[in-house]
Amino acid sequence: MSEERSPALERLFRAADKSLDDEAFVANVMASTSARRARLWIVLAVLVTALPLAWLLGSPVNDALQSLTQFMAHPLAGTGEGLTGPAVLPMNNVGGALVLGLLALRAYARRLFSND
Repeated sequence: MSEERSPALERLFRAADKSLDDEAFVANVMASTSARRARLWIVLAVLVTALPLAWLLGSPVNDALQSLTQFMAHPLAGTGEGLTGPAVLPMNNVGGALVLGLLALRAYARRLFSND
């Protein structure tokens, strides 16, 4: 083992060799723990209010999303029956048209804002 000392390590030890004021240290620790305790109380308050709200609003939100899903599945042209109906049904609905429109807008935005 080498007896050579690292100057950087010695500098760190010299910087850490300070006497700490006991009262300032205790005040700093107490301030740190009181902030954590306040955050814990805030999180608990949010959970206590969010859980009943989620319970009360769960059914109406679920019904709205279910209605939206059923609306997105409506065919645009025809009833989706017959020989070619099942083949074009995945894109022959409101949701498919919205997805195609969003993909077209994305491609347009990429072309418009590209660095090329």
